[in-house]
Amino acid sequence: MTQASRTNHSGTRIPSSSRGEVSQGIEAAIRQELGMQSNRLLDTTRERVESSIERLRYRATVGDVAAATGLKLNEAEDALKALAFDSQAVLQVSSQGDVVYAFTPDFRTRIRNKSLSLRAKPVLKKIQDGLTWLVRVTFGTALFASIAITFLAITVVLSSSRRNDDNRRGGGYYSGGGGGGVYFGGFPDLWLYSRPNYARSIRDDRELSLPEAIFSFVFGDGDPNQDYEEGRWRALGQYIQRRNGVVTAEEMAPFLDPPVPDAASVSGSSGIETDDSFVLPALVKFGGEPFVDDAGHLLYRFPSFQRTVIQREELGGRGSVRLIRPEPQYEHEWKQTAASLGQMVAITALGILNVVGVVWLGSLLMDPMAKAALIREGLGWVASLLPGLQIYAAAYFGIPAFRWIGNTIANRAIEERNEARASAADALTQPTPLLKAKVASARRQGERRVIAKGDIVYSTAEGEAGKGAEAREVEDWERRLAEGGGAGKRG
Repeated sequence: MTQASRTNHSGTRIPSSSRGEVSQGIEAAIRQELGMQSNRLLDTTRERVESSIERLRYRATVGDVAAATGLKLNEAEDALKALAFDSQAVLQVSSQGDVVYAFTPDFRTRIRNKSLSLRAKPVLKKIQDGLTWLVRVTFGTALFASIAITFLAITVVLSSSRRNDDNRRGGGYYSGGGGGGVYFGGFPDLWLYSRPNYARSIRDDRELSLPEAIFSFVFGDGDPNQDYEEGRWRALGQYIQRRNGVVTAEEMAPFLDPPVPDAASVSGSSGIETDDSFVLPALVKFGGEPFVDDAGHLLYRFPSFQRTVIQREELGGRGSVRLIRPEPQYEHEWKQTAASLGQMVAITALGILNVVGVVWLGSLLMDPMAKAALIREGLGWVASLLPGLQIYAAAYFGIPAFRWIGNTIANRAIEERNEARASAADALTQPTPLLKAKVASARRQGERRVIAKGDIVYSTAEGEAGKGAEAREVEDWERRLAEGGGAGKRG
């Protein structure tokens, strides 16, 4: 007889059909998870594109998303396709072949309902942030532990040495460890004294606690320009899009890395123009193409930014010159630490105290009798821990010193790049006749093709309401052919 059920641990018999349904459900969930296209995107890319879709009111072209996020055109297109696939968005095609992605307001919910990993990522992010905070606090707390262990060991060694000297002189009043007891009684006071009272008020006023400030002093606070690339490419994309997709190199300079202006590179009466090689990253990122107008001006066209669903008022009429100084995209200089002045006083004092203690303990442990004293008191492990304490003490001031040198070099280069961007932005406020002519030509060459809903001829939406005229024509021809009405070809 075939066994139709199985007994579980509680004695209940589980039908084989139920086990099969559970297995099929798990397999279906795994297949759905593996089939998700959004899971293949970087988290930052997905979040940026999802936010841009919401800002664009759930209808956008690839160019719209690239301008709103600062992503490369191919990255924006891949992200749109993945999100459209997972959320069952609608693809609309205009009469000129332009593609528009139309999402529903709940597209985020649709995607996350299909993916367990996407729903779990916020929780994992919180765990990651918690572990990062724990590492920072642990490193800072290790300073107090190092001071406590070091001076505890020094106290034991010195007390043992005093007892030995007194015993040799016949003074037995230190027998029984009385001297050590007196010193140990004062050690908790040293522990408390090493943490100034103002540290509590600093924690109330500042985001960093003292242990976090110690970590910040040693390792810094990360790259201050972590979001710089995203911000400047987004600003440049929107700037080009608002100018109908055609701009000059001078207009892009405040967003890029133009050369430092000098006498040889500035445009002059001789007609020698600035080297435009710095615009190449923008051309690669946004699909730009250089061209020369009838007057011999070198301009740059970005076709993807000329097709949009955004209704926006043009900046002046065609051919008009309305130069608005763009806000240069400045880089932030590297800071040594985010710790406050009060915290720096405490951090420096504690660091010096720790270095003095480690060096002192190291010199004491060169005597075998000192190690024996630690072993008698059950602190023999301190000798084996001494190399780690020495490394910590050396790194405490060594790492910030090397960081200061690196930050100084990096900040000098950042200052030069920022000055070049500021000079490029200032040049647009008082343009030369040559620059005026170039910008006027760029405005004449620019165009914007707004894709309205009435321009859509085909849509992937189901039902007659979402089908264009061409799709309805195909269906009508196939219907008449099936009915055998003599329609052997499309009407």
